[in-house]
Amino acid sequence: MHKLHTPVLLTSLLPANEPFSQPVSATRMTTLKIQLEIPAPNQFYESPSRELTLHDWEIERLLQAARQQKYTQAYTIWYTQRLKMTAKPQPFSAEDIKEWFHQEAKQVLDRPFEEDEHNCQVLDLLCKYFAEDARFEENGYQLNKGLLLRGPVGCGKTSLLTVFARNPRFPYVVHPCREIVSSYSAVHGGGAEALSRYKSVVDIIHGQEYQYNYRTQAGACFDDLGTEDWQAKHFGKEMNVMEDIISSRDDAVVAGKMPRFATHMTTNLRFDDYKGEAGNLIPGIGSIYGPRCRSRIRGLFNIINFPDGAPDRRA
Repeated sequence: MHKLHTPVLLTSLLPANEPFSQPVSATRMTTLKIQLEIPAPNQFYESPSRELTLHDWEIERLLQAARQQKYTQAYTIWYTQRLKMTAKPQPFSAEDIKEWFHQEAKQVLDRPFEEDEHNCQVLDLLCKYFAEDARFEENGYQLNKGLLLRGPVGCGKTSLLTVFARNPRFPYVVHPCREIVSSYSAVHGGGAEALSRYKSVVDIIHGQEYQYNYRTQAGACFDDLGTEDWQAKHFGKEMNVMEDIISSRDDAVVAGKMPRFATHMTTNLRFDDYKGEAGNLIPGIGSIYGPRCRSRIRGLFNIINFPDGAPDRRA
């Protein structure tokens, strides 16, 4: 598996554990030197038992060292067990997630997230989704699927899923589809090998799990499906890159190698072809990626649509 190197900070959500100190190594006491009174050579005598009598103060020192060693060994076992008990993903309510989202948005977007009538329902749905709130499924959605945000250009799809990339349920990395296709077409390091890292979950670096709510893996979000070159080439070999990646991830889900909710996506595309304002025919997902991939997308994702009148926030 590939390693995720970008740290995700969830300190604003994680509950504060009461502090406790690191254990001293249990082997430290085994090498602790006890100062004993050694007789001078002219006072030494050989003993068949190979023993010397201990003074009372020497006995006390040895007993103290043994008591300390016993405590340290017991403390190490207790500390390790406590880490195992606390190092588990923590549950959060949809309300917790929403509060965290607005704090996170200020850092990720470098500005407050503007919540209004055009995005509030979508935001509420996403908060329920990432909190694994059963209310998310009341309108036919499924917690066991990923998210596909669909809406007009500039309505805020990318911003939402970029902020939620740091979510405590199952973090993910955002990949613009155009950059993925560019990596395939690259002369050096391109081709099918360049796509392998987009087809599997990502292992979070050992020791950094606490930054991800103790999750050990991360998923992927493919941003702006449809804006990439649909038929990319690498040394003459033509490929619909995103169709290949989506199909591969769906195959991994079917094989039990990846949770269905490990993949998310944003797009402006509709599923079927439609006529644009100028009367021109605009291809949909079915035409661009084929009916099989169209079906896989419906199986992988909860389709969440922004209102048709959602404004372009870049304007």
